Amino acid sequence: MWRVTSRSLGLTVIVAMGWSFTTGADDKIEVRPSSPVSQLAFDAARSARVQGRLVGKDKHEYTFDARKGQKVILAVSSDRSPWIGIDLLAPVFASSGKAAPAIYTNFIDGTTRWEGVAPGNGTYTVRLGLLRTQVQKVGRVDYELDVNLK
Repeated sequence: MWRVTSRSLGLTVIVAMGWSFTTGADDKIEVRPSSPVSQLAFDAARSARVQGRLVGKDKHEYTFDARKGQKVILAVSSDRSPWIGIDLLAPVFASSGKAAPAIYTNFIDGTTRWEGVAPGNGTYTVRLGLLRTQVQKVGRVDYELDVNLK
């Protein structure tokens, strides 16, 4: 999937399959990996746990498959949990051709646990990152992400 964003000064950023390509007025291309994306591995109890470290403006993304109506439980734990931004993104629905908006985000309330129901079949993405106001204050945060499917 390609996303193109035009910015003033003739700069265009294209993101595809985990890589970003930046072109400017001189048409040189800089290639760098964007946020790491990992597929969660679930055990027999349909639970997955990952550990990671967010540094600066890093974003980490974890994907998993869920069925419509399936219960999803997310929990992030860290000694600095309230400083971690969490987004749960719905899959791209083939009928609309557009990415669905976030099902959950903790931007307003800073919660670190969410329970809800998957609105459709597909691959969901959990995106973690330090809240902008905390990037320079804390620098890095270690975390654990737990995802359970019922």
